[in-house]
Amino acid sequence: MSKGYYGISSSRNTAVIPAQIHKHKAMDESAIALARTINSSHEILATATTVFPFTLFPDTVTLDRAKLTISHREFFWTGEVMSIRIEDILNVTVDAGPFFGSLKIFTRFFSIEKPYTVGFLYRRDAHKIKRILQGYIIALQKNIDCSTLPTKELADMLDDLGK
Repeated sequence: MSKGYYGISSSRNTAVIPAQIHKHKAMDESAIALARTINSSHEILATATTVFPFTLFPDTVTLDRAKLTISHREFFWTGEVMSIRIEDILNVTVDAGPFFGSLKIFTRFFSIEKPYTVGFLYRRDAHKIKRILQGYIIALQKNIDCSTLPTKELADMLDDLGK
């Protein structure tokens, strides 16, 4: 019996009664689907970190195929990590100056008057995350399946769509 990623078995025990075979087959298919989802969620499309002198403990914004993760650090080895599903993001804007930019994230859960803001990102990083995220939102609204594209190609295409 061979085991793949996350211990998923590729062969079945033939001594099991038929009702149990169907039950285990469904469980194996669910496990395979879950393992694929886990693997794809580790594929990072874009990441940005706030600039050190302006934020003593730099925050990190990471965009992957499933969610946007913001790590807000308060002190050494402490912080808050927040993940927002792409489907729950309504809009993203950037306030940009000559060197730095702020990312404003509007979701179904935050107040429209007070979006979640990540400041002191490099200007190019803030714009890149905004474009990729806007492209992803547009693709999801048009029911486009992005799961089959390679990560780099997907990021480039979503960046172009989000311009």
